[in-house]
Amino acid sequence: MNQRIMVAALALIAIVVAGQVSGQEKWTKIFNGKNMDGWERKAVHDGNGGIWVVENGMLVANQEPDHKGGLLGTRVKYSDFEIDLEFKVDKPADTGLFLRTREDGMGYQITIDYRDDGFIGSLYAPAEGGFIQQNRNWSKYFKKDDWNQLRARITGQPAHVTSWLNGVKMIDFRDSRDRFPREGYIGLQVHGGGDSWGEMSRARYRNVRIREAKVE
Repeated sequence: MNQRIMVAALALIAIVVAGQVSGQEKWTKIFNGKNMDGWERKAVHDGNGGIWVVENGMLVANQEPDHKGGLLGTRVKYSDFEIDLEFKVDKPADTGLFLRTREDGMGYQITIDYRDDGFIGSLYAPAEGGFIQQNRNWSKYFKKDDWNQLRARITGQPAHVTSWLNGVKMIDFRDSRDRFPREGYIGLQVHGGGDSWGEMSRARYRNVRIREAKVE
């Protein structure tokens, strides 16, 4: 291959690669690992937001002394997106990831309910009749006392919601109605109530990132 042909071939490869990369939305961190810039406690669900601190690059959650909780929510609202994070939770603790959350704290919830009768990675709608879709095999893929990866995707209206636990699909749900707004904040939950949280339990989050998702 002469030099001119080689240069042309390399240029063509560069164009193809650039096209592939441009078709993939870039991940953006929404927790910087240092402080809670971009987040705020939400006094919802009969609580003040729960107790949240940043320790060693993690968001660490706990109930308030009176067993109240609530949400830690993003200041920015999102519509069609994919979110990826790592979590580690003690038993018992009831937490979760909220998508397209309204100001009253209601939205699609990907459950992280680590209790004897709980589910991780399933889809729940507070004040909307409970579970929308469940995966009873979640414990096969959950890493006890270790970090787990949770990924969720929400697009369209009515919404199409998908979740994965450690790379395994947990739910794939297409709603039949506009259950929640097309746009809302992302929330991390501390569930209130004495049976929802152990005295020494904590929920930890890290490497929280997001990217835009196109409607399928």
